[in-house]
Amino acid sequence: MKQPGPPTNPPDPQMVEMLAGMNAAADRQIVQRTRRAVMQAAADLREQRRRNRRNIAIVSMVFIALSALLTPAIWSTIDDYFGGEQFFELPEMITVLALVLFSAVLGVLLISFRDQGPLRFGRHERR
Repeated sequence: MKQPGPPTNPPDPQMVEMLAGMNAAADRQIVQRTRRAVMQAAADLREQRRRNRRNIAIVSMVFIALSALLTPAIWSTIDDYFGGEQFFELPEMITVLALVLFSAVLGVLLISFRDQGPLRFGRHERR
């Protein structure tokens, strides 16, 4: 049976200093590396928030513009309907077709901005 005693190989002096907290250079390097990683993560987070705000603003502006363009058509259709006309007459059918078309365009824009990528040939580009 082997008796416990001092190790035959002397310990590494740098390792002993680092474990004892006396190696300030190693601690400084770790702190600087951690600080750089945290600052990079914060910069990435700021950029992502900026992109999200911009995308929300663009979608909001498109929605407001389409609403402003379609309000007279909706008003005219409802006015004609309450005036006794039918939905199957030509002006109402054109208005309904325009509403469906603009709604589809708005839906495509919302999906495109939600995924934050342009549509190419009906598919999202993957980054």
